[in-house]
Amino acid sequence: MKNRVRHSGDVIRKASKTTAVLQLFSVGLLLGLAFLLADISNRYTTLQGGIRENALWSVYQLDREARRLHEALHVAVLEGDFQSATLKNLATRYDILYSRISILEKTNFENQFALDKAVDQKVGEIRRAVFGIVDAFDAIAARKPVSEKAFVAIDRTLERTVEETGDLLLYTNNAISIARAENRADVLDMQIKTGGLIVLLVGCVLFLIVTLRRQLRSVKRAAFDLEELSNRLVESYQAAEAGNRAKSQFMATMGHEIRTPLNAILGTAELLELAPLPAEVVPGVQTIRRSGAALLEVINEILDFAKIEHNRIDIDLRPVDLKSLAEATVEMIRDRALEHGNRVELVLPETFLAPVVATDPTRLRQVMLNLLSNAVKFTRDGTVTLRISEQAVEGTLLLRGEVSDTGIGIDPSSMDKLFRPFSQVDASISREYGGTGLGLTICKQIVEAMGGQIGVQSKLGEGSTFWFGIPVAAASSAVDAEAASDEVQEALPVLRILLVEDNLVNQQVAAGFLRHLGQHVTIAGDGLAGVQIAETEDFDLVLMDMQMPRLDGIEAARRMRAIPGKPADLPIIAMTANASDDDRRLCAEAGMTDFQSKPVTMKQLRKIIGRCRKLTAPADCPIPSALNATPAAGSDAFLMRRAEMIEALGEEVFAELLASFFNDAATVLAGLHDALSGGDATKIDHLLHTLKGAAASVGLTEIAATSQEFRTAALTNGRIEQLAQIIRDNHQRYAA
Repeated sequence: MKNRVRHSGDVIRKASKTTAVLQLFSVGLLLGLAFLLADISNRYTTLQGGIRENALWSVYQLDREARRLHEALHVAVLEGDFQSATLKNLATRYDILYSRISILEKTNFENQFALDKAVDQKVGEIRRAVFGIVDAFDAIAARKPVSEKAFVAIDRTLERTVEETGDLLLYTNNAISIARAENRADVLDMQIKTGGLIVLLVGCVLFLIVTLRRQLRSVKRAAFDLEELSNRLVESYQAAEAGNRAKSQFMATMGHEIRTPLNAILGTAELLELAPLPAEVVPGVQTIRRSGAALLEVINEILDFAKIEHNRIDIDLRPVDLKSLAEATVEMIRDRALEHGNRVELVLPETFLAPVVATDPTRLRQVMLNLLSNAVKFTRDGTVTLRISEQAVEGTLLLRGEVSDTGIGIDPSSMDKLFRPFSQVDASISREYGGTGLGLTICKQIVEAMGGQIGVQSKLGEGSTFWFGIPVAAASSAVDAEAASDEVQEALPVLRILLVEDNLVNQQVAAGFLRHLGQHVTIAGDGLAGVQIAETEDFDLVLMDMQMPRLDGIEAARRMRAIPGKPADLPIIAMTANASDDDRRLCAEAGMTDFQSKPVTMKQLRKIIGRCRKLTAPADCPIPSALNATPAAGSDAFLMRRAEMIEALGEEVFAELLASFFNDAATVLAGLHDALSGGDATKIDHLLHTLKGAAASVGLTEIAATSQEFRTAALTNGRIEQLAQIIRDNHQRYAA
């Protein structure tokens, strides 16, 4: 194949040289043709000026109109007829004669006879004679009196003018006849040159046709070879793409399959650490938790790299409070740093150029966390510092971050290995410290996607400083500070939370949000199970669904309040898709602390947890509720909810939740048909309530609203089919 490609290249290069020669030949031919055409054009212009400009016709028209005016005026003078009709006719005839003079001036007449002084003199006398009587005819047009003597004088003038126009006509006719005779030789010469030019063109075209056919055959053969090579390359590329897709799918599948039991292992390890354990068991449990966390970090890095490798980095610009984001990021790494005996410091400017900027908080936090995590990992009993600053460079605001450590440092000869995928300074790093070597690669890809740069300064044995610079834009603090506060908040207290919820989708969403906020969550599938768990374990907060099988939220709250030895001020927050005043009243009567409508967002959960220690009675905790919020449009609400859940749970988990919802929805629809056939109104209401809450949890507001509407109306098979169609439409729109 290499020989064929080389031969095709030689053929194309040879064809290119030949084509260049043909181009030069064509240029010479074009220059020769241009010279011949210029000569022919000059001669043709000469003929055009003598014949085609109709000089003879213009002189003839002038002579005829002069004679008509003279004849009409002479008759009027002889007969003494100066009536208004006669005068009007004379004025009209004069206007026509005047226009003929103008037409004669617009032609090339005088230019054709410029060398003949007699012609120039005659034309001038005619012009002066015609223009010299204009006052009398202007007076006629203005209906002013003109004396008979004036008309007699004009008659004599016109008589001389007619003689001159006649002489001019005779002279012009003779001159044009002579010019035509003289130009016959030129016309014959042009015919000969034109014939020679045509013969030359035919010969050149035949030469070009023969030469180009040869070149085309050579290029065609080379093109066939290149096309075959291109097809093979396309097939190879498609095979490589298929392999990449299969690899990515395999990595995503394996990541999910590994993370599912790994999350259970980590959760169990955390629960074991909270329980009283023998002293010899505690180190083992801590080792399980640390090793599981390290394994989860490796899996997450590999999955992040797989997304980045397929150009799936989405930058979502939002207003961000830099100080709050930096403080929250440092708090997230502080516990891990303490395990290595490290101190974490945050250095911020006294005054920010722009305290609130427009950037992607999730990606920015990811970069800072990766750099901080690396610094903590390679430092023992030292200091890790995050330094944030702003610089104005050529009118652009540049956000600069530096992560410095006092760790092992990097050998200058190994610096070129940084920021490469699956690459570390040496093999001993992986054995001693672990990791995939992807963290810095991910940071580099994210920073470059945000339009910035990243680099490192290091000295072996003294530590390293990783820096990045990202262009940002100042945001309005009046509006954006509130938005930024949703992104980064002060560190929350870590609580033991009992989540009582019967719907699987709602369980996964709420538990995912809570775990993302760093909370310990225990899940109960219904009210009775929640009461039984509350009897044996202690909790700082209970999130209680209202409608559940076996025991609803109202009765479950009453029984929890009646458990002996349990704190009377345990916060119990009702979570329900219902939003009526009666529901609020029932919750208060059952001893619940507050009422939160579904779908519950991470922002609401954050506020509930942040104020949990103040929740001693309903009057003490005015937790913002979503009851009075204006719902977004269906598509917008779904996208907002999707973004929130992906940030907290990950894209794969959200996709699983969405698929799980639609699977459960099919079961609910079948249950509605059965309940309608059996006339079980209670079951119908419970199923619609369940469907509404689950739909709202994943942002499918249209399904939630329709389910609520059918709860207050008589359900029919037609309405069930209408609900099923809405579910199918949403499934096709969002989960297909």
